[in-house]
Amino acid sequence: MRPALTLATLLLAAAAAQAQSISVNKGQWSVTQDMYYEVSAGGEVIDIPAEHTAIEECWSLDEEVLIDESMVEMFEGCVSTGVNAKQFGLDIGLSCNFDGINVDGAALFSVSHGRDSFAAQIYLASPSGDEIDFQSHILMIGHRTGTCQAPG
Repeated sequence: MRPALTLATLLLAAAAAQAQSISVNKGQWSVTQDMYYEVSAGGEVIDIPAEHTAIEECWSLDEEVLIDESMVEMFEGCVSTGVNAKQFGLDIGLSCNFDGINVDGAALFSVSHGRDSFAAQIYLASPSGDEIDFQSHILMIGHRTGTCQAPG
């Protein structure tokens, strides 16, 4: 029984790797996003406050529930450096230029088995030794709260 389970797991992982995308279920979604920054220039710390947002949205289109390399377009100034697909996740390498500040990092997405929740972590950092030391960490957590409500 164990070899069959191992083979099934490998086949699923191979299928996910070929797909280079994952998705969540369509419906009403609640998503929170927290952004944290550590920035210094010439050794002097620049205080950038953390940000928190929360949204409630209806995701009814295929494009809205798909998680793939095209999501990099959401981060203006960024391009993908490659994708590593997993059975319930996707890791996307990032290279960005924000107003002359070059940063590299990754966007790591995980989707629950039932596809009704996800978590994403985005890490960006400037190369060590740069005049501007920039690091950011974004945490996104989403869960499906039901079906979309008809406009009132």
